[in-house]
Amino acid sequence: MVGHGRIAQRLWAAAAGGTLHHALLFEGPPGVGKHTLALHLAAAANCEVAPPSAGAAHSPCGGCASCNAILSGRHPDILQVSPPPELASGSIPVESIREVNRQVGYHRYAARERFVLLDPAEAMAAPAANALLKTLEEPPAGTRFILITTTAGALLPTIRSRCQQIRLGPIEEGVLATWLAARGVPNPDLLARHADGCPGRALNLAEGGLEEKRELRDQVLAALAGDLTTLMGASQTLSEGRRGGRAAAAVDALEDLVRDAVIAASGSEVRIRWSDRPELAAAWGAALWPGGVTALSNALSAAREQLAVNVPGRLVLDALFTVAATELGSARKAAIPG
Repeated sequence: MVGHGRIAQRLWAAAAGGTLHHALLFEGPPGVGKHTLALHLAAAANCEVAPPSAGAAHSPCGGCASCNAILSGRHPDILQVSPPPELASGSIPVESIREVNRQVGYHRYAARERFVLLDPAEAMAAPAANALLKTLEEPPAGTRFILITTTAGALLPTIRSRCQQIRLGPIEEGVLATWLAARGVPNPDLLARHADGCPGRALNLAEGGLEEKRELRDQVLAALAGDLTTLMGASQTLSEGRRGGRAAAAVDALEDLVRDAVIAASGSEVRIRWSDRPELAAAWGAALWPGGVTALSNALSAAREQLAVNVPGRLVLDALFTVAATELGSARKAAIPG
């Protein structure tokens, strides 16, 4: 586990002191380590080497039978609930929660504390959330719930009100780079720069995700450098497929490019993400600073909001790319990949 040390120590202390809330809500961006922290908390509460009964806050040892079983996802008293892969809806059905309610009514197999991890908690359909609500109101002794989410506001207010909410923010870039280097991951500085402070995202980028991100960037650049037909064709291609295709990723790609443009135009000492295209950042910065940055930032925010309410990806990208091409003017020709 990397980062979140202060939060972890507070949780370990609560487990050691018997004051750990029965329902925790971990909120943070994807890949920031919410699930990992949840598993480590379950391990700390059940560690055989440094048990909470010792009266002090200890990290899990990671080596005892209990820690090994929990951290590898094999402990029978640690229930992990996610959307069934066979469901196209990507939701957690009410049947899954009813099964959880049934299992927490039984005696524990071996753990001192049973933990139920729901990830992502916002995937619970309304019937499932309502089925969980009663259990949260009257939790079985020795059972803790950890709801993991990227957006706490997507949960029912009645669910949120019964949880202690804990926000996990991005990890400092330098800390993340050091952690990646210690794991022997190539290009740790570059990966940390692109990972937005999220270890899981950094590891995904290291396993081919960065090259995919670069290819998508070049698709967006080629679209902006072309004529209207090219631009609209790219919108259609990027939005094809399940759940809007790569429309959301294309929005992210454009946002990264605008970020680099702002860094170049403002003279900031922060390193640009796409260090292989410094001339692009300079050209975009000169064209966009400052009014175009505001216009594009507003367009990016609008695009995210539209995608969140299932506006077709092609329509979203058509509008966003049109704004970008207009604000860039002749600088959009600098977007042609070199």
